[in-house]
Amino acid sequence: MSDPRIELYETYKNAIFLYLYRSTLNKHVAEDLTQDTFLKAFQSLARFRGDSSLKTWLFKIARNTYINYSRKKQTSMEFQTDRINQQLIQQHDPYKRADEQSAIESTLMRLPENYRTYIILRDVNDLTYGEVAAITNETIGQVKVGLYRARKKFKEIYRDLGERE
Repeated sequence: MSDPRIELYETYKNAIFLYLYRSTLNKHVAEDLTQDTFLKAFQSLARFRGDSSLKTWLFKIARNTYINYSRKKQTSMEFQTDRINQQLIQQHDPYKRADEQSAIESTLMRLPENYRTYIILRDVNDLTYGEVAAITNETIGQVKVGLYRARKKFKEIYRDLGERE
C-alpha cells in the first residue's frame, strides 16, 4: 500500500508549483515554496477536517506560504528568463511568444497580491469561484468583484506597457 502523502504530493505538486512560480516568477523560489507548502501540509494533515477539498486546502497553504515569504522578502521579485509553459503556448513566432509572455508576467507582477492571486487561481489554474473564496477567506461575491477589478487593472497595466514600447 502506498503512502497517502506521496500520492498527495504527486497529484498536486505541479499545480502548486505553477501557482507559486506565477506568483514569484522565480523557479528556485517557487521550488522552495512548493516544498515548504507540502511540508506544512504533511505536518497538519491529521488536522485536515475536510471542510474543503484537498486541492483547495493545499492552495490555501501555498498562498499563505507565499504571503509569508513576500513579507519576509519585501523586495521586488526576480525575473527569470526560463518559461515553464512555453511549449504549451503555440504560436508561430517564438520571439513574439517570448515577448508576450514577458509582458504578461511583468503585468502580473505589477498587480497587488490579491489581484494576482485571483487571476492565477481562477484564470490560470481554473479553480471555481468557491475554491478561490475558500483559499482567500472571502465570499464568492467578493471573489467575483475582486476578479473583475483584477482583470480590469491587468488590462490597464498591459495596455500601458504596450504603449511605452
